[in-house]
Amino acid sequence: MALRSLCIFMINNNQISSSSKETKKTYKCRNCYIIRLFLLAVAFILLLALIQSDNLHYLDFVTPSNAATLIIIIGLIMFLVKATKYVFEKKKH
Repeated sequence: MALRSLCIFMINNNQISSSSKETKKTYKCRNCYIIRLFLLAVAFILLLALIQSDNLHYLDFVTPSNAATLIIIIGLIMFLVKATKYVFEKKKH
């Protein structure tokens, strides 16, 4: 029930009702959207863990050190892409 209402909230979060009965579109914060997707993924992994506890040997590679390594690698790749983009834009001007 709570998971269903969370999914409905995430799908319908682009409109809010004001007191003057007008429908306004809210600004979609990219960071908030990413955090919501992450929390939804965590909820599904927890649900999977509760339902299929004997078949979780497929997720043995998910360890804190592997997650930290992945975050560092993705951060380095993003930094290198942005740094090269900055250098090329600086050379144009």
